[in-house]
Amino acid sequence: MAKNSEMRLSVLLLLLASLAQAMAATDPKLLLIEQKLKGFSDGDYAASIERVLAEFEVNTGVGLKPGALRKCGLKISSESGQGLATPKPLIRALGSALIKRGFAPAGIILCDVRQQSLQQCGFLPSLSTDPQSFEGFPVVAYEPNAPKWSEDKRLRFENQVMPRPGVPTPPWGDARISILPKTLFDEVDFWVNLPVLTDSKSLGVHGAIAAASLNNMANAERFLENPATATKVAVEVCAIPGLAQKNTLTILSLERYQILGGPSFDANWCLSEKTILASANPVILDFIGLQKINAGRNARSVETIHPEPPVFSAANAGEIHLGTCRPSEIKLVRLAAE
Repeated sequence: MAKNSEMRLSVLLLLLASLAQAMAATDPKLLLIEQKLKGFSDGDYAASIERVLAEFEVNTGVGLKPGALRKCGLKISSESGQGLATPKPLIRALGSALIKRGFAPAGIILCDVRQQSLQQCGFLPSLSTDPQSFEGFPVVAYEPNAPKWSEDKRLRFENQVMPRPGVPTPPWGDARISILPKTLFDEVDFWVNLPVLTDSKSLGVHGAIAAASLNNMANAERFLENPATATKVAVEVCAIPGLAQKNTLTILSLERYQILGGPSFDANWCLSEKTILASANPVILDFIGLQKINAGRNARSVETIHPEPPVFSAANAGEIHLGTCRPSEIKLVRLAAE
């Protein structure tokens, strides 16, 4: 009887400890981590990313470990070209940190929309007959897979905006339909968004929200020159349950960001800051991005982005709640460079 009582007491203590930990955990969308970098080398990123992930896990109780699929996705950004792509040292550092947490290199999948931009940025070999991988991590381009994915109704995002005249009809036969990434819906336990920051005519800020939406599906170019529609589509795509529920974290490096002329790369308008920002909330990251873009414009006597782009209010309108952009509601964790 005494042993049974001791066992019950042990179980109760474990349950109470788990409950206390859960109650103390911060809502992932209310946590923002700012990590300073000494530089932009592989070693600088490796130490910093490990600290960012550990801090995220401790504060939120969310473990970045393999689940049933034993795979995770890294949504990289290559659309602006080699000068403004997700930094390779960041990808290496994150890959190494995830391997330490139990993933095999083959289970860490890099993905983006266009095979051509992935090749130009050095994430894919120039020949499609070569292994489609980057330093041991598999790489998936959406566009070559979109015709097959289009057969799945869940992955078809329809909007009446048509492409510019002269753009070829997509293989699935309807230019009003964009194709969402099956890789991030069905083939990974979770995915991490790795955007770059630029200004944008369509959204005002082209960062975390854009990378998770407009730059996360095939046949989305039609929205980029249509600000009213772009905002609506970006927010709707970010809120799609099958995509949003697995988007565990966004990590934004400010190694290079652009304040004018984006998202097309223009080195003349690029700035650099030794900072990494990380959050499960894409809205606060883009809001901070807006402040940095406007500060850079002010310093160069260029007109700022004003009024505030509508994407910030749309991100929390009606039943959609992508995350607050009110600093007073955010728990900020600042980590110094080591």
